[in-house]
Amino acid sequence: MRICSRQLFPTLWGPTMGNDFIIEEGNLTFDFTHCGKPVKFDTQNSNGLYAVDIVVDKDKYMLFLEIKDYQNPNTPSYQQKEDYNMLLEAGKADESVFALKMGAKIKDSLLSLYARGNIFTKNVVYLLFINFDDLKASERLLLFDKIRGQVPTGLNNNWFSAFKELKFRLVDAKKLKRYGIVCSDKIPV
Repeated sequence: MRICSRQLFPTLWGPTMGNDFIIEEGNLTFDFTHCGKPVKFDTQNSNGLYAVDIVVDKDKYMLFLEIKDYQNPNTPSYQQKEDYNMLLEAGKADESVFALKMGAKIKDSLLSLYARGNIFTKNVVYLLFINFDDLKASERLLLFDKIRGQVPTGLNNNWFSAFKELKFRLVDAKKLKRYGIVCSDKIPV
């Protein structure tokens, strides 16, 4: 059995090219220089499972990051309005497809790593980054509550202890900085 770490997890932390600490996702650039080496996890063979966008193995915890950019300037305004309404409904509905999918992304990512024979000796932090300035704090809180209900934070109990603790956070660009990640718009060439 392998322990998740840069040295012992070569399927994720293998040889790379270019700047190992910069990842572009849609119209955004994420700089992980002060966080740790990121891995584009959703491009790995998932065998039909959902996957978070990025995984970072930090000294004290494993960071899983899912990115939702609803402010891409290439997105038509009618689509941005539909996305906004979808997020509002996701926070209010008894069952939300969006909340279920965001929960499935972390569950499937953990399952994928665990099925590969990895154990987690650190805490797990799942960050959902939603880039949408029009979403008010009260709306973000409703959305957070719905998604949190789908995240398996109870997996570190007496019955199943694959990792120490799983924490879920809904974050914006300002809160990403707390984790050593800087998000910016791509600079046009």
